[in-house]
This record gives sequence, C-alpha cells and structure tokens, in this order.
Amino acid sequence: MNINKVEIKNYKSLKEVDINLSNLNLITGVNSSGKSSFIQALLLLKQNYQVMMNNILFGQEILAKAFNKDDNPNTSFEKMPLNLDDTEYVSVNANEIFFEERYNEAIKISISNKKDKFYLEFKKDLTFSASGRNNFNIFKPDFQYIQTNRITPEIFYKLSNRHIKKNVLGTKGEYTAHYLSIHRHKSILENLRHKDSKTSQLLENVSLWLSEISENIEVKAKVYEELQSVDLKYTYTYGKTTTQDYTPLNIGFGITYVLPIITAILKAKEGDLIIIENPETHLHPKAQSKIATLCALASANGIQIILETHSDHILNGIRVATKEKIIKPEQSKIYYFSKEKNKLETKIDLINIDKNGAIDRYPKGFFDQFDEDLDRLVIW
Repeated sequence: MNINKVEIKNYKSLKEVDINLSNLNLITGVNSSGKSSFIQALLLLKQNYQVMMNNILFGQEILAKAFNKDDNPNTSFEKMPLNLDDTEYVSVNANEIFFEERYNEAIKISISNKKDKFYLEFKKDLTFSASGRNNFNIFKPDFQYIQTNRITPEIFYKLSNRHIKKNVLGTKGEYTAHYLSIHRHKSILENLRHKDSKTSQLLENVSLWLSEISENIEVKAKVYEELQSVDLKYTYTYGKTTTQDYTPLNIGFGITYVLPIITAILKAKEGDLIIIENPETHLHPKAQSKIATLCALASANGIQIILETHSDHILNGIRVATKEKIIKPEQSKIYYFSKEKNKLETKIDLINIDKNGAIDRYPKGFFDQFDEDLDRLVIW
C-alpha cells in the first residue's frame, strides 16, 4: 500500500515535517538541507520494523497475528531496542540523530494513507515504541532502495540467493547481474515495455531502455556457480554487425552505474515502492532525461518512486513527461529542501507541475544557478 503522508519530528534538521506524497516524488535542494535525512527516516522505519518482526519470531506469535489482523490496526510495541546500525540501510551515530534545539522531545516518524497509519517514536534511551499496520509498501520484503554509492565496473559480481529470493538487487545494486541472470525471462508490466521490444521479458527490456543511454547496447549476465560469481557483459549491434562482448571495465562508467536503477524500475509491480538517490550520477544530460521519462512512466502505472536528485535534467524530464501526458500532474510532487540563514531547521517548499509542464513557483535556490550565471555572462 502506498504512502500518502510522511510526518517527522526532531530527526536531525527535520524539526517538524509534514508532507504528502504522490506516485512520483522529487526530493531536491541545497547540500546538507535534510534531503538524505528524510530518506534515512523512512529507512529507519524499515529496519526497526524488522526488529519488531524478529521479536515476534522469538515467541510472540499472538502479537504477529494481531499485527496483521484487518480489524486491529493499532497493535503496539513498547521498549524495543532501536537499531541505528544496519549495514544494508541506515548506520548513524546516536549522538547525532536528535534535532539540536529540542528539549526532552522524542523523535517521531510516521507514515499514513487514507486508511492506516504507522508510527515509530524513540527517546534518548534509544528504545522505541511503535504502533500501526504493516501493510505499507516500505515494509514489503521486496522493497527496493538504491543508494548513491552504487556498483562500479568489475569483471565479476557477487551472488546472493537470499537477495534474489527476496526479489531485491541490494542497496548498491550489487546483485543486479545475478538477478538478471536468474530472472531474464520474467515478464514486466506491459506499459513499461520499451517501444522496440518484441517481448515483455525483463532482460530484453533492460537492454532496450539502456540503449536510450548508450545506443544499440545489449546486456548479458551469466552465473558461474563454481566461482560463486556472475559474469556481466555488454555488446553493441550496428546493422548486421555485432561487436565482441565487453566487460564493464571497457564500457562507460555511467552504464554500469545506471543498470540497477533501470532494472529496479522494470522488475517492479504495481504497489511497489522504490527509493533512488541521485539517479543522474555519471550520466549525460540526455540520459538523465530518459531516466526521468522511465520513472514517470512507472509512477503513472502504480509504482511509487521517491527520487533524491540535484539534476535539473531529471526535473525537466518529468516536466516534459507531464506535458506529453505520460504522467498526470497530480501524480507527481516536488519538494525543495533548504535552510534559512542562521537557522538549523529544514524548510520545505512544495512545487507543482501543471498539465503543460510548467512550474507553479520558484523558491530562491531552486535550480536557478543557470540563470544567475547567464546574467553574469551577459553583463559587460
């Protein structure tokens, strides 16, 4: 179930945040303004939900049944040990997570929609209480988060049957090659098929969407069980000529860096949530725009996406997708994070895109550097 609203209190610079989410959500803003903290807060929900589930597994089956029961949406958990150190999602220092100017107030993180709500609250003793339903998409085993620091070009990549069974690629996309090897024939959502695809199979469509970034490329992935590794290769086809197989080391860095993002979106199904940090990294502006188009297309078909980005090409790609009716104006939201002078607290502005792709407001600092530089260049 999608998240319609996020409320955060006293987490780092997020003193009091209350924002509504749509299908496609752009989180942007100046450096150190709280964007990553916003995503961290959601990931803290995810990893501490797992603490609760582990507690249930160790003998509290009655709680497990109550927690999932349709007519009991408010099962509570008290005095659970807070997990701030997870190698997969969030690892933060306990001394640095509270808003500096708070007094004895707790950190509270909650998600909700029209029917249900889930919250987590913790104080200085680093135990937490929580209440709500576990039916949100962030709690699904196949929830996918792709962090900024992703896989780099290698000759071989690791295997993880555990991640493949959970239907995830790893937070760095490190199991993407393994996933493509195992699930290359998996059917994707019909509306996410590339216009040139002959089938709805995952690997074919990953190659074709990747071709929007590097023309005529094809992805190949093969598992070598004896080596416990996966061989990832790329080839190019020009007319009737097909090149030799190239390792990622001999292909542009951005190709391998964006591969997990394309795969994560294409493998998703309606109702899934994907959080992606800096999808534009190592990509040419045209490629960034193509990734924005794919994100818009997926979001218009029921996949909820949260993008943290510094790219005006990602923004403009979504604006174009809106004007071209790939995504409806109400299916996207833009949040601009900033800080006022001499204030610790994050300030968040909501910015909307209309049916023509126009922006309804431009807060100071919101992708205005090009105009500022141009003004300086034309003044002699």
